[in-house]
Amino acid sequence: MARLSIEVITMIGAALILAVLGGIAFHDLIMIDTGGYFPHNEKPEVIRVIAKQYVWEFIYPNGTVSYDKVVIQAGKPYIFNLTSADVIHAMYIVQLGYKLEAIPGYYYPLYIIVNKPGVYNIYCAEFCGPGHYTMIGELIVVNSTAG
Repeated sequence: MARLSIEVITMIGAALILAVLGGIAFHDLIMIDTGGYFPHNEKPEVIRVIAKQYVWEFIYPNGTVSYDKVVIQAGKPYIFNLTSADVIHAMYIVQLGYKLEAIPGYYYPLYIIVNKPGVYNIYCAEFCGPGHYTMIGELIVVNSTAG
């Protein structure tokens, strides 16, 4: 009888621990997927990203278009509104740990804020054709005082 109660207590304790950890993970996932970690007093700038064989097209809010290179300010929130013009691609910024699919006909928001200035590589992480290996871009993060 004592053994049964110890087993029940152990199972209840394990279930409680898993429930707490699951709640924390769910909360953090929601924060990542909605940009909940962005500063509330600053509106994020939306940059459209169109993946094409074999180029990244970036369209800034003012209509300026750049290919394979996007420039953002450090510490400022951005939303990359990601889609594809042809086949499935995946935007992968290895050094920052960002990865998101780009599927034709769908738009996916990538909430991004980078605090450290530098140049970060953007790769396509989904085989998109024979020129897949050439689909490399750059995320250039400049100091917020510059420009």
